[in-house]
Order: sequence, then structure tokens, then C-alpha cells
Amino acid sequence: MPMASPQEIQRLDVVLTAGCNLRCSYCYQNDKKPRSMDWETLRASIDLLLASRRSEARMLFIGGEPLLEFPLIRRAVEYVKTMRPRRLAVRYSLVTNGTLLREEQAAFLAEHDFEVQLSFDGLPAAQDLRGPGTFAVLDRLLDRLLEDHPDFCSEKLSVALTLVPSTIPHLSDSIEYFLRKGVQKLSVSPALTHQAEWRSECLAELDGQFARISRACLRHYRRTGDVPFDLFRRERGASKQRPGSLSMCGVGRGETPAVDVDGQVHGCLMFVDSYQRFPTAFLRTRLQAMRMGDLRDPRFAERLAAYPAAARAAGIFHDKQDKYSSYGRCGECRFLSDCGVCPVSIGHQPGNTDPNRVPDFQCAYNLVSLKYRERFPFQPGAVEQLTGGAMPRELRDLLTLARPRRTSGRRRETRA
Repeated sequence: MPMASPQEIQRLDVVLTAGCNLRCSYCYQNDKKPRSMDWETLRASIDLLLASRRSEARMLFIGGEPLLEFPLIRRAVEYVKTMRPRRLAVRYSLVTNGTLLREEQAAFLAEHDFEVQLSFDGLPAAQDLRGPGTFAVLDRLLDRLLEDHPDFCSEKLSVALTLVPSTIPHLSDSIEYFLRKGVQKLSVSPALTHQAEWRSECLAELDGQFARISRACLRHYRRTGDVPFDLFRRERGASKQRPGSLSMCGVGRGETPAVDVDGQVHGCLMFVDSYQRFPTAFLRTRLQAMRMGDLRDPRFAERLAAYPAAARAAGIFHDKQDKYSSYGRCGECRFLSDCGVCPVSIGHQPGNTDPNRVPDFQCAYNLVSLKYRERFPFQPGAVEQLTGGAMPRELRDLLTLARPRRTSGRRRETRA
């Protein structure tokens, strides 16, 4: 079994604060506190990342709400600029609810090429579960960012929607709202916390929503050549080989650790305990055995090296083909290679003691969404673009305008 090493870290997630100005009803961070990372801990975290032997590494700033500690972000960027070895490129990411994002901060993020994920669930009926009354704030924010920082918005800004059963009826309208706004990158994830409202009868509603989303995205693609919804981005040449064994996610390798506000290191942000109470002993005991201790501890590298074995022993992060839900066994599903279910969600199910039992809601989301993904057309990949296998969009648009149209059964030339 491979061992993890500080030299192999490719991304470091830094929890700047366990506090947040919102209290999202479905958030796994169910015990937020006014605790923040001090500069000494953040500097030690940066030093850990700078020890990576990769050519590129990423630092993700998160909370709680990381913009509550924006001065720390600014100081971290300046420190990296001074201390970064020439062999290493450092990229920055930020996850924010956006309600505290002012122009000064937006300009800083754009200047330093931050990738920013805006947590925004769409129309008011959905967004109010995240933060009552915050839709208008984020609607204005998007307008401002799109006007003042158009390149940043098209290249670096993504919008992430969290889905729960009660917001399914608003999903397609929310996606269409973001398409009209001009958002270039969209993602949807089902909540990883237990969703007692989910019933199999909800499948028909979810399917209907994705039918509408598929049509809207296809219209958008035909009009612009762009596919903002990441689920529908498909390139030719992907391997069709069915794997014999799969991990649920990559956190078991120890390449993307998370540092808590007090310097405690975890294998993933979902394991951090400064802002959450784990809902079951099943989950709590497994994650406790995977803790790596303080990043300044002399034995930290040793504990990081042992982490992959601890993740394997936990039983929820590997052997995806053995998992199952009420809808069937994962190993028999045609979406085995493509679906994504957060393994921590296994431990959020009340009374569950089976490490292979995944939540029905997350499974159902994958079954429906990936069915519509299969129906979406392939888009030209990078190789096709370079080799001329794909026509540039501008030329394609010109040819479309010049192509004869069929109207009322007769051919008619389009006038210039």
C-alpha cells in the first residue's frame, strides 16, 4: 500500500475560521464557533505546502466563511510570494457564500487568479434554505462581478448549488436563471447530510427537472457553443473500460489534507471537527482513527505516511463496487465509474452500521443526472481543437448563418 508524504501534497485546504455569518439548514458544519486560525498556524500550513515536490500545488481557503478572515488571506498570498521556491507554482482557491464579498476583495481575488466557488442555490425559494433574504444580495453581486471583472467571471468563478429534496422543484428554474445571468461554470451536489424528506416518489420530480435542465443546456450549447453545467461536459476519447475496483474518492491517498483552525490535520474537510458534531458513533470512531495530529508535531510526516492504511481500515472510502442503496448494487450499475457519492454521507445515516450502505438520495441523484448526461452531445476536446478535428466556433457560426434554411417546406437562402 502506498504511503503519503508531505512532498506529494498537491492541495492543502486551510480552515481559516470555524465561524460563519450564515446557518444553512442542511450544512454538515452544524457546530460553528467564533474560532479562527492564527498567523503562526497559517504560516506553518503554507510552509507545509511549499515543501511539496510537485511542479504545481494549490491552497484552498475555506471556513466557515473565509472572508471573515480576509486579512489572513492577503497576508498568506504575500508570504507565498516571498517564500515560494522557483520550481513550485502555487494556485489559490476560495469557497465563499458571497454575502461578504466587497469590491476590494473581488479585485484582490481577480488580481491573484483565485478560483472562487460561490455557494449559491439559485432562486429565492431554494436560496432561502441557505440564507433567508440572501438571494437579492447575491443577484446584485453577480451583476457587479460580471460587469467589473468579466474575464475573472468567465475563467475563475464557479457557482455551486447544493440540492435537498425540498428544493428539487426549483432546480431547473435556478439553472436557467444562472444561464441567463451569464455564469460560465455551474455545479450541483446533493447534500451529504441525512435527508429524511427523500422518498422514492421524488424520483419522478427529479427526472422531470433534469429533462428541463437538459433541454435548457442544449439550447444554450447550440446558441453559444458553451456548456456551463459541468455535469454535461463530455469529451470523446474517455475510456470505456469498466474498472474492477474503485475508490469512493481520492482523499484516502493523503494528497489533499486539511488543516483546522488549531493546526490539526485531517484527510479531508469533511473530517474537521472544529465546526461540526459528527452525527453517529459509526462515523466518529472511524474519523478519529484517521487524525494526523498537529502539523508542527515532529511525528507528523510519520502519521501522514500511515494515513492511507488508516483510511483503508475505515471501510467507507474504498471498494466502491461493493457499495449499494435501495436502488441496487453499485458494482452492477452502468454509472459505477462516473457517479460521485461522498463516503462521509454513509456515516450520516441514523442507525446505519454498514460501511457499504450509501444514502438513497445521493444514489438517486446520480442515477437521474447521469442518465441525462449520457444524452448530452459530446463536445470537442483539446486534442480535436489542436488537430483541427473541431471547427472554431466563430467559423461554425458564420457557416450556420450562411447555411440555407428550410421554411414552410421550401428552401430559402439567408440574406447577409
